[in-house]
Amino acid sequence: MIKQVQEENLQLEETLISRKDDPRMKHADTQTVVSEKTSNHDVLVNQSFDDKITENDFAPNVPQAVVISDEVIANYSDFDTLNESNELAEDTPATNSKKRLVFPFKVKRKQKKRHSEYSLDELDSKGKIIFGFNVFFNVLKRFVIYLLLIGILFGAMAGGIGAGYFAYLVSKTTPPTREQMAEQINRVDQQSTLYYADGSQIANVRADIVRNVAELQDISQYIIDGLVATEDEYFYEHPGVVPKAILRATLQALLTSGSGTGGSTLTQQLVKQQLLTNDVTFLRKANEILLALRVENHFSKDEILTAYLNISPFGRNNSGDNIAGILSASQGIFGKSPKEVNLPQAAFLVGLPQAPYAYTPYTQTGELQTDQSAGVERMKEVLFRMYRTQKITKEEYESAIAYDITKDFIPTVHRNEERQTYLYQAMMHGAIEQLMRLNIAEKNLTWEQVNADPEWYNEFYYAAEEQLRTGGYRVYTTINKGIYDQLQTSAAEHIDELGATYDGVYTNPDTGEETYYVESVQSGVVVMDNTTGRVLGFVSGTDYENNQIDHAFRMRRSPGSTIKPLAVYGPAIEHNLINPSTVIPDTAFEKVFDDGTTWTPTNYGGVYSDGFLTARTALLRSDNLPAVRVYQEIINQNIPVFDYLQKMGFDVVDSYTKEDTKNLAFSLGGVTTGPTVFEQTRAFTTFANNGKYVDGYFIEKIEDAFGNTVYQHDTQPVDVFSEDTNYLMVDMLRDTNTEGTGRTAAANMAMGGDWIAKSGISENSRDVWYIASTPKITIGTWIGYDNRYVDYTIDINDGFDRESVRIQKYWANLANDLYAKYPDIFGTEQVFAKPDSVQETEVIQSTGTLPGTITVDGTPVSMTSPLVNEVFKTTNPAPALDYRFIFGASEEELQRFWNGYIQQALEALRRQQAAQQNNRSSSSNNNQTNNQNENQNQPTAETTTVAPPTSE
Repeated sequence: MIKQVQEENLQLEETLISRKDDPRMKHADTQTVVSEKTSNHDVLVNQSFDDKITENDFAPNVPQAVVISDEVIANYSDFDTLNESNELAEDTPATNSKKRLVFPFKVKRKQKKRHSEYSLDELDSKGKIIFGFNVFFNVLKRFVIYLLLIGILFGAMAGGIGAGYFAYLVSKTTPPTREQMAEQINRVDQQSTLYYADGSQIANVRADIVRNVAELQDISQYIIDGLVATEDEYFYEHPGVVPKAILRATLQALLTSGSGTGGSTLTQQLVKQQLLTNDVTFLRKANEILLALRVENHFSKDEILTAYLNISPFGRNNSGDNIAGILSASQGIFGKSPKEVNLPQAAFLVGLPQAPYAYTPYTQTGELQTDQSAGVERMKEVLFRMYRTQKITKEEYESAIAYDITKDFIPTVHRNEERQTYLYQAMMHGAIEQLMRLNIAEKNLTWEQVNADPEWYNEFYYAAEEQLRTGGYRVYTTINKGIYDQLQTSAAEHIDELGATYDGVYTNPDTGEETYYVESVQSGVVVMDNTTGRVLGFVSGTDYENNQIDHAFRMRRSPGSTIKPLAVYGPAIEHNLINPSTVIPDTAFEKVFDDGTTWTPTNYGGVYSDGFLTARTALLRSDNLPAVRVYQEIINQNIPVFDYLQKMGFDVVDSYTKEDTKNLAFSLGGVTTGPTVFEQTRAFTTFANNGKYVDGYFIEKIEDAFGNTVYQHDTQPVDVFSEDTNYLMVDMLRDTNTEGTGRTAAANMAMGGDWIAKSGISENSRDVWYIASTPKITIGTWIGYDNRYVDYTIDINDGFDRESVRIQKYWANLANDLYAKYPDIFGTEQVFAKPDSVQETEVIQSTGTLPGTITVDGTPVSMTSPLVNEVFKTTNPAPALDYRFIFGASEEELQRFWNGYIQQALEALRRQQAAQQNNRSSSSNNNQTNNQNENQNQPTAETTTVAPPTSE
């Protein structure tokens, strides 16, 4: 419409110009036509006059009225309002049309304005619409311009404020170094794994998420292209952030209540997951931007992609485990490495991180989802974006879209129960403790400091446990799979031969709650290689489902008499208090304490011989009273037993404490908590290792996720006993196995060998032990009840024979089964060699001294026989005969011995004289021969008292 009006104005102007030569237009100029400017066109205004126009009305030199034909006026609707009185009567011949006068602006006239200058009354509907539209358009245009100007102004102000606020937020944040960022970016939760000694897998460590790390060169290009096309199309172009994307995401979040396309680049996503918390604050967002720029400045695009693909969650695998990292995802969903996946498989994997548990094909139990459409549709979206960004061709796109990805999902594999075993539990604990030791050392602390504080210990323990569960470590143990499996089989076969099973109902005295329980005999066994200290196998129990107590490495019990060679006889011989032939009283003993209480120990069975025994005999019989007397002298001379125990690897906080060693009852196994089977067994290997403690262990090496060795077992032997002391102990412990308390085991063994051994029974038969060694191997065994609700002991009346018999048969059965499959580990061909520092000497059997003569109460006493061979240190040879030869004997006991000896000697002399008299009165050669034989069979003064039955 506006265009039409403009064209009509132009036509009118041309008409006026064409009339310039008309006589009546002689004085006309360009101001002839009266007009008023409007928004889009000129409107001729009709002038109204009170009188007719006369000649006087014209001012000098003012152009006359212009005559315009009706033909022109008819083409312009606004002329219809011209006053009819102004028409010219005559017609124009050329056009035969009426003419109208149009006066110029500057005509001098009297006029009366009938309407307002801005009145729209003269306009028709069309004109009014045009006029109104133009007014609205102009107003709107100016409003928009003003609004934009205001917006620019406020935007500049807001930008300045925002920049200042951003600077303020990050001003107090210290930018991390490249090394710090690298450590945090690469710190991803990865599943650790435990291995046997041969490198075969024991189990993956239980973790909240299963993750394995892959390098970029081991990842398909399809995965890389799909990730970039889907998550960050301009990844290779931006410096870490895309400002317009952040602005777009912000506006969408404001306008759509949080929904939108997102404004984070892959770099920002990596920063959020690895360098920042999940707090939704301006400070975190500001730091995210700053750190994203810094990451891009210090790391390559490939490094960023690699980190992102290794930290991203990917839902679940075919066992129902939560998985993260592209390697775990490809293996757990398609059963192949990320390098081997095809295009549809790559697209499916790339689509998972956006909503991993919505798109995952597996349930929590590892079963396939009944509806897998969400993941498939997401895969198709990834493929489309790859096609749109020209990462794949149209043919590849169409082929991949038609691909049935569901057929590639691998079948369900239910979680292995390998984690529900004593083996897994023990190796986990061992690995955690090694990581603890590393962390403690980094803090410049000692194990003893931390171990002595339960709260401190727990803090380090839980931190190391989390470190192991999420650190992607590879833990290599010393456990021989074949040996371990054989021990489990043998233990399960013979466990029912160890004692009775009890059951009952326990009522909690505080709550009244009743608990039904079953108490069966439990067993702990440890098999060790002496030279290296490696644990080859063990038995922690036989029923993990009902009893998870680790009886090999975690349970602590009284050691019984197995403590005697370690803490009594060994230190005593080392300090030359005794030697194997030293005679010790086996008489009543009473210790009176300061508070008036007394302690009166006895031998096994509550008896004692009331005689005198050599140290060798006392040890092989495992009698208590001689051991107590020796230990009493050790305490009196301040011999540091505690130091010996420390050297032999005991946990001096939880097993044997310094306070324990100050107690006489410690010599019999009286302790606060006691050792584990592992601790007691590895300490016993000291005797098999020539007096040197070789640290027993079962964690060989720990590698981190990058293959770096963070721990490698490497300790030096510790000197505990000198070689001469040690051999004296070895020679004494041989007798335990052959003729002492260990003879039941020896009788049931299927193999030979040079064995040393020690048995042990704690008070009331709560604990029963047997430990034996060859030069190459040591096998330690314990049996007893856990007594979680009611105290039970190994009862000799329960139908399973005496305590020592049942455990030694059990020990022999395990050793025999093991020897049948692995004879080389026993070293039965080896012997304990006597060092040059040890010599053999004949001594009097009853005194343990060299033959000699002494005076007793004025009576000369000569002692020359019977003699026995005994071993002595060359630096502490066999002693000479002495009145006070009995170790720790009272004066009364000495007098009793010598009086008894003299009486025996006198009685022997009388019998000898009587025999000689009989010989003289005999006239028969046969009688003389018989008398001689009789004299030879008569007892002498060296006859010893008959000892009581063998005991512990």
